[in-house]
Amino acid sequence: MPRPRRAWLAGALLALAACGPPSSGTTAPGGLDITLPDVDGELVTPTAPTGREVFVLTFWATWCQPCQQELTKLSAMYASRKDRGLRIYAVSIDGPDTAAQVGPWVEREGYPFPVLLDRETQVLTRYNPRGDIPYYVVLDAQGRVLKDHQGYMTGDMEELEAYLDSVLPAGQ
Repeated sequence: MPRPRRAWLAGALLALAACGPPSSGTTAPGGLDITLPDVDGELVTPTAPTGREVFVLTFWATWCQPCQQELTKLSAMYASRKDRGLRIYAVSIDGPDTAAQVGPWVEREGYPFPVLLDRETQVLTRYNPRGDIPYYVVLDAQGRVLKDHQGYMTGDMEELEAYLDSVLPAGQ
């Protein structure tokens, strides 16, 4: 390799080394690379303004009894952890036959988190190609999958609570 090229390469490597990693304790804002309509038709893109949020996307349908039980448990979980950065989005996969029931269902149940509509199951397929529900996925503020779970049985929500408490910032 000619001498000028070596000098340039050495300088470039030194410059890269000087950059180093970002300082610890700072997290870039982020969010999820999804946009879906909510029950009012407004497009929603989950964001993480502090970069420390943890997302739970839970996939459900009005005709799924275990999903309904899971959503009830998630409502309580959200209420006690939202100030610590927990963001829950209930993603309905109701199709044409049952989609009209989602809005009234959500209003009656009063879920404290956004309910999004994935009528063509594109988001469900991204995270769970089998498409089974109930299904949830836990993601960090940059959209990396931390945990996922298929089905609903006694004890599942307690396991999720313990996991979330281990990854969310400590409460005030």
